Amino acid sequence: MEYSIGSTCYLRCYIIDSLASEGEYEAIGLQSPFLDDIFGYKYKYLDMVREGINLALEPKDVYVIPFDMNNNHYELKYRIGHDNRLGLLEDFEKKGELLLTLQTDDIQECYNISVVLYRLAMFMMSKAEVPFKQITLYKKGIKAGWFYCPLVSEKAVSGNDVFFNELDIMKYIPKILNNIAIDSGNKITKSIPLGHLGSFDTLFSPQRFLEQVMAFEYLFEKLEHKKSKDRKFPLKDELKYMINEFPQLIKSNLSSDEVSEKIKEMRRQIAHGYTYYYDFKNDSEIKYVIILLDKLIRNMSLWWVGVSKQEIEEYPVL
Repeated sequence: MEYSIGSTCYLRCYIIDSLASEGEYEAIGLQSPFLDDIFGYKYKYLDMVREGINLALEPKDVYVIPFDMNNNHYELKYRIGHDNRLGLLEDFEKKGELLLTLQTDDIQECYNISVVLYRLAMFMMSKAEVPFKQITLYKKGIKAGWFYCPLVSEKAVSGNDVFFNELDIMKYIPKILNNIAIDSGNKITKSIPLGHLGSFDTLFSPQRFLEQVMAFEYLFEKLEHKKSKDRKFPLKDELKYMINEFPQLIKSNLSSDEVSEKIKEMRRQIAHGYTYYYDFKNDSEIKYVIILLDKLIRNMSLWWVGVSKQEIEEYPVL
């Protein structure tokens, strides 16, 4: 699959067929250390082994999560274990795998599925870099090819499983996934925003701070449409209103009014060129505000997808 900028054509993704493949696929399987952490691979594996289940003989579906995307209905299966019938064809380095039955034979569908599940990992991990380790295409349960795109990296590693140990998957993931799947393309109009999430290097950059403010305003318009259209209800009042909805976020001597004023003033100085920042790494107060904004946007996102305030308080914090 390609895309063009001017007269230059770029390769976005491609498929490598196995030797026995005829270019036909029935299912796609995605391996991700980040999603393994989220779905509790280590803990589920140990629980099943203690129950006497031999996962070296037959894989088990731990979760089945239905969702809709682009007018198609899918069932996302999180599977662990190995199939002894495959013999040496089995991937013995595989941990968990997310499996979906394909609805078409179009490479675009593979890309859309990858993007949606990548965005799910982004939201859950609260960071932008969460690559898949491998994406496999299957026919009749046998590997028929491999899907490659910029979202795949063999070097992908994660180690945040402890944060999701007690996460109730079926309470949160179906709502989050169904919301993210509403917008599988580049334009986001109904699903939760993720553009404000950054990498370790951009965590405290001015650009990311401005993207945080944009994400906040996008969500505020969704949650409080009338107030967002009221010119007498400026950004500071919007921030104060939402912070007061989640008072547990304030863990300092600053009040919601002071935090809101700080965010408003930072935005004004950057946007109007009064102050030019390279980063905020040396300002502990600004770093606190940026981290608080991340948590506020996460809570607003959960609220937007239909999670209750009580459930938001129980949601794991990285």
